[in-house]
Amino acid sequence: MQINTLSTAAGNKPDKTNEDLACHFTHADGTLDVLIFDGASSVSDQHYLDTELGDPAWFVQQFALALQQTANPAHTQADCIMLALQTLCTQHSSLLQTAAMPAYAWPVAALSWLRVQANGEECSLYALGDCKSFLLDAQGKARDLDPYENPQEGILKTVIEELKQEGLDEQARWARLLPMLRERRVAQNNSPQPSILCLHPQGRFAAREYRFSLAAKERLFMMTDGFYRLVDSYHLYDDQSLMQACSTRGLEAMMQELRLHEASKAGGMTVKKADDATVTILSPGE
Repeated sequence: MQINTLSTAAGNKPDKTNEDLACHFTHADGTLDVLIFDGASSVSDQHYLDTELGDPAWFVQQFALALQQTANPAHTQADCIMLALQTLCTQHSSLLQTAAMPAYAWPVAALSWLRVQANGEECSLYALGDCKSFLLDAQGKARDLDPYENPQEGILKTVIEELKQEGLDEQARWARLLPMLRERRVAQNNSPQPSILCLHPQGRFAAREYRFSLAAKERLFMMTDGFYRLVDSYHLYDDQSLMQACSTRGLEAMMQELRLHEASKAGGMTVKKADDATVTILSPGE
């Protein structure tokens, strides 16, 4: 099993913290866990948990560490997620109790977690938020493993278009959007069935879960929405041509194309002109 990952911060700026994270680890019985996180940009005026790294990056990194410590192939992924969150909160209880964060500042993140059984064929996917996962078969046909559309994105695009029609620049649009984004963040954290990874869930996560088989000549792709902008925001590719291009041209070339396109644009139907971008390819036959 060959695993290739590329992750860059928005705009390829060396001083910008990357709030995405990709990692993988193999258990003693041969089970492979592959994870991709997309920490949601803070809608607070300050960071409370890590003033240097930033709260979104702190959250995804600490959660990934907790999950690596506690994940057990004998347990469901849903149970492992709850145990990892409990572990994180216990390990950092003093920090979390003294941070005095407003509810809109609580960090949230998208997560897609692929588990490949020791035989290398049986797979399960656990997904929260809007990371994307695809399977490219030996004939070059792509299948969306998690056909999820974030309903909030459509609302945001409509509002952003209205603000652009008013002639507002990116900074002014952000200021107008902020109350709406903060209200959304509070609702996500206070939901009895949150559909995104958060610090203070009020119940079990409403994850999307799938089971499927992975053949030796197939490739599996996982990516954050920042990389998927090549399809849904910029319309440079469709799902199938993006997977094919990643396979033939390589991840570095695709990331460079993404960043060059972002740099040439004045801003589209997105909250941020550029976003952190991460992509992972699993090639079981290599």
